Amino acid sequence: MKKLMLAAGFGGVILFNASTSALAQAGHASELKYGKYGCTASKYRGGFYEYTPRGSFTINKNGTYTYQGFEKPSAGKFSVDKTGNLLFSGGYLDKGKAEKIDRPNKFFLVFPTNPDNRWTCSCTDK
Repeated sequence: MKKLMLAAGFGGVILFNASTSALAQAGHASELKYGKYGCTASKYRGGFYEYTPRGSFTINKNGTYTYQGFEKPSAGKFSVDKTGNLLFSGGYLDKGKAEKIDRPNKFFLVFPTNPDNRWTCSCTDK
């Protein structure tokens, strides 16, 4: 039997914004849900999975994002590729990718400065 452990950790907020024209060109405007996404890092250690909250991000329609998890928020831009993945430029998530997975409104987020390798992010807006 596996136990689940919750670990407190860095609780930041990431804000993403996507331009309507970029999404329309990629054909994913109707698929992308704008709103707040909560992120969690998971790590298998000592026979248990630890789940560490890593903040959240919000996707807006204007093509910018803001990562809020530091004293001073970090801003940048993002685009959506043909498969619905989010690609980031500038800010804390620079050169990062939120890869769309098989569940609605859920992504695996990977970026160069990510200490946990990959976060799972799910939409929290109803």
